Amino acid sequence: MISLKPISNLNDCKSMFECFFGLNSEDLRVYEAILSGFERIDELSSALGKKENSVYRSIQRLLLAGLIYREKRVLPAGGYYFVYKAVPKEFVAKEIETAMNIFCEKVRNFLRDFLADRGTRL
Repeated sequence: MISLKPISNLNDCKSMFECFFGLNSEDLRVYEAILSGFERIDELSSALGKKENSVYRSIQRLLLAGLIYREKRVLPAGGYYFVYKAVPKEFVAKEIETAMNIFCEKVRNFLRDFLADRGTRL
């Protein structure tokens, strides 16, 4: 059974990111490093003191969550590499707010139906 009580006890933004986006604290460190201007996996790895494969796994989760995106850069001598950019904090905040509004509306509808004895819709 899923309980909403732990959600009401969340005290910090990082816990909210974990709740809304399924990210862990290491993923959030990578996100914050990208926000501060580190763009490549090797830069992130060095700045965070983490192995590149660990940074890569966090990047994959951040990409899936929509908190970062990647851009392809072509090398003059041939080949390419990727840089990672963070979406603006305002966009992330708006996404969380939208999700919360949808969730709250569903809860209000459920409670209205429940109290009206119309049964429960899951």
